[in-house]
Amino acid sequence: MIDDTCLHRLTTGDISAPTPATLADLAAELLSLRQENARLKQQLATEVKLPYTSASPVCDIEAGYAAGVTDCKEAIRRAGFLIEGDD
Repeated sequence: MIDDTCLHRLTTGDISAPTPATLADLAAELLSLRQENARLKQQLATEVKLPYTSASPVCDIEAGYAAGVTDCKEAIRRAGFLIEGDD
């Protein structure tokens, strides 16, 4: 791996003719970084499927209780969930 000082000297022209070993090291590091970049792009491109709502039914029902509903069937109904006997 080539250190940052050497890279800086190469980019500013302080090293006019890099050695073949330096060029081979640069090529190997560039190839490695390109492969890592492609891998990271693939990870970022992977679709993440989230549920259509972030609240759970339990949270919705608890919100009904917090709003003052004292009957559990009514809390479930207000949360939007049908219970036995509902049409």
